[in-house]
Amino acid sequence: MQIVQTHSQLGELLQWCERKNASDLHVQAGKALVIRVHGRLQRIPENTCNPLSEAAIYQWLGENFAADVVERIRARFEVDLSFYHGYQRYRANFSKQKGVQSFSFRIVPQQRQKLADLNLPGTLADLVKDPRGLVLVTGPTGQGKSTTLRALIQEINETSAMRIVTIEDPIEYVFEDYQSQFEQREVGIDTESFAAGIRNAMRQDPNVIFIGELRDKESIYAAMQAAETGHLVLTTLHADSVAQAIGRIREFYPSSEQANISSLLARNLNSIINQRLIPSTDGKRVPCVELMKRDKGVQDAIQTNDLHLLGGIVEAAVVQGMHSFDQYLIELLAAGQIGEETARHYATNKHRLDMVLRGIVTNSGILKPDER
Repeated sequence: MQIVQTHSQLGELLQWCERKNASDLHVQAGKALVIRVHGRLQRIPENTCNPLSEAAIYQWLGENFAADVVERIRARFEVDLSFYHGYQRYRANFSKQKGVQSFSFRIVPQQRQKLADLNLPGTLADLVKDPRGLVLVTGPTGQGKSTTLRALIQEINETSAMRIVTIEDPIEYVFEDYQSQFEQREVGIDTESFAAGIRNAMRQDPNVIFIGELRDKESIYAAMQAAETGHLVLTTLHADSVAQAIGRIREFYPSSEQANISSLLARNLNSIINQRLIPSTDGKRVPCVELMKRDKGVQDAIQTNDLHLLGGIVEAAVVQGMHSFDQYLIELLAAGQIGEETARHYATNKHRLDMVLRGIVTNSGILKPDER
């Protein structure tokens, strides 16, 4: 594990970022440094840190990382790794931009966060009570997908005696055994690929398999096979809605194989949580979630590839615990957690939101986030 020294130049910059509650640090050679705070980008003042040359970037990295790691960063187009700065763990991506070095660091909180701590409904914990099946957490990049999954896994850890195998690239949050036992494996270090890690995990007596991200058809198929053979599989996927998530999975495969993939999904997909972080009235961000659970209507729509039906099924199944993004958005507005302008900006169906706000139609009440 790589360690950034506290009193190095990079360490001092990270301390400054942590004091500013930054979630991300972005550095490009020759350009102003940028941080992200509560979802908003901010430039770092030059009196705090001047733009770095490529030589300075490599000098900073060489002061902290092993020589072979720095050489790998120099030689490759992209490198993913994780490191510690004090007790804080970071996920790092090193890349080239116009032929010169750049990098992005993201803080990975290590405290044990529960669903209520994240302002998420406690009933999401019910999704990990099934002994088998696939649970997907979807959404755009940087919208808290991994954090939500970590809270769900921590729920299992604190309530059940399970063997949990994780396959990640890189390992972000380091779990401590509570009631469950963990085996955390990193792609490129402990296993060759996501697909290989999933296949081998099934020989390691797991109850639960956590996959950092579904990236290719091999890992998708291995994940669904694991779910079908009696394991609870938790993973993330980049998608903007539950329908798009299923469509994206199908698109990884040629048309001749898509019917088979739809059948596997219809049988094994337990639920999809689609999540976005939106500005809250306290100046931070709050998660807004769309939730789909498997029932007969959902299964039939997936099996027949009638994905356009899923939005209506989700909205109509409030009593079964499902709800759309807009339904949850209205609940956040009613609870005073977001403002009307924010609701209008993020609503999927702005016309319907306008009718709700004017009292022309009513919104079916759904579960509000737990009181903290």
